[in-house]
Amino acid sequence: MKTPELPITYEIRVEGYLGQNAAIWFDGFDVEHDPAGETILRGAIVDQAALHGILIRIRDLGLTLTLVRQIKKKQ
Repeated sequence: MKTPELPITYEIRVEGYLGQNAAIWFDGFDVEHDPAGETILRGAIVDQAALHGILIRIRDLGLTLTLVRQIKKKQ
């Protein structure tokens, strides 16, 4: 029997600053802006299918993806 996957926290960065209208497409994510001109999205994603859904949404909004990484929990 396969063990269910736990949500994994991801950091996703896109070029430019997302306004509140665009940020609503990423409900459940923390949204912040960095001084380099990128928007940082951080949040838990339940599985690879959900991750692909977020990446498709980024593409559909015409955003330029600059980084996707898992954030390892400190033990």
